[in-house]
Amino acid sequence: MEIVIEKAREKDIPDIFEIMKTANMHHVPSPEMPDLDWRCFFVAKVDGRIVGAAGYRITSGKEAKTTLLAVLPDFRKYGIGRALQTRRMLALCEKGIEMLITNADIPETIDWYKRHFGYKEIGKLKKVHEFGRPDIDEWTTLQTSLSEWRQKYDQPGNK
Repeated sequence: MEIVIEKAREKDIPDIFEIMKTANMHHVPSPEMPDLDWRCFFVAKVDGRIVGAAGYRITSGKEAKTTLLAVLPDFRKYGIGRALQTRRMLALCEKGIEMLITNADIPETIDWYKRHFGYKEIGKLKKVHEFGRPDIDEWTTLQTSLSEWRQKYDQPGNK
């Protein structure tokens, strides 16, 4: 399976929302996600079909926040989420961003961010609207240093 990661285009918005619907992250606009800027998204394609998407928002000159990341259920466990996360982190490094914040609610996802991308827990945040896992009422806020992650990523055997 060849996975292609590319910048989203405006015409990809309906596909992005369909993917986010599979993870209950399609409530946009909402108190949890006021908007979706397709210009800050990457899409994953398999055989020309969009099967995953990931976005970000730059919050200051040196800090950014991930917005959404989801992969269609039939395409999970193939490394597509990891490829999307890596691509958005590389793009943010290229923009000079130093710190990246992520909110996650699923314990396995939180562990995944820590294990693969060097995130550390920095707090909890009460959900203000149903978003993500409906049985979990708070986000775990995670933070990673992009420069530290990039040093490890650039070492042989880590790409």
